Amino acid sequence: MLDAIYRAARARISTLATGLTEDQLNLAVPATPGWSVHDVLAHLTGGAADVLAQRLDGAPGESWTARHVGERRNRPVGELLDEWERASPAAEASLPGRFTGPNLAADVICHEGDLREALGLPRTDREHWQPFLDVLGRLPGRLLPDTATLVISDELGQEWRSGSGESVTVLRADGYELMRGLFSRRSRSQIAGWDWSPEPSAQLVDSFGVFGHRDDDQPIPVC
Repeated sequence: MLDAIYRAARARISTLATGLTEDQLNLAVPATPGWSVHDVLAHLTGGAADVLAQRLDGAPGESWTARHVGERRNRPVGELLDEWERASPAAEASLPGRFTGPNLAADVICHEGDLREALGLPRTDREHWQPFLDVLGRLPGRLLPDTATLVISDELGQEWRSGSGESVTVLRADGYELMRGLFSRRSRSQIAGWDWSPEPSAQLVDSFGVFGHRDDDQPIPVC
């Protein structure tokens, strides 16, 4: 499943990238401070190329991703996309059958959202990111005290329940926004502004996000 998700996301991003102007390629990406649209494309290419070359020292840390960008900063987009296409079969073959933790499929879905939000484009279809929400929806409950229960539901009525304590906190939120928040793509103030009952504790808000919390508000795409 994850190999197909990765392959389809690469195709969508490649199609998008080939139509971008230089100004668009130089746009800052709010979700990845210090990176432009071109830099995100360089990272995605570099991750796949490193899997092909088995050059995984430092992965998936900041020095590893920074090298992807530094090595490709002055290369035209066409070259990046060609390199990504050549390396993609190796990247796909490296993926597990199901999403259980960080991997290149989750990375590409996360960064696809980053790119589209930076460019002011609508969100992608739910089928592309739903498998990640299915798993990540259980993440905020990992730090709950024994006395607490958290119930999360989205606009489709899907529900994630964590804990078994008597103190119950309910969160109702849009599935896409949940997914982006769980990928650490929404700020603490944005998450706290969702439909909570009662208001969440600071610890609960901070428990969102596989990459930790953030304080810079992110652009919200149209549906």
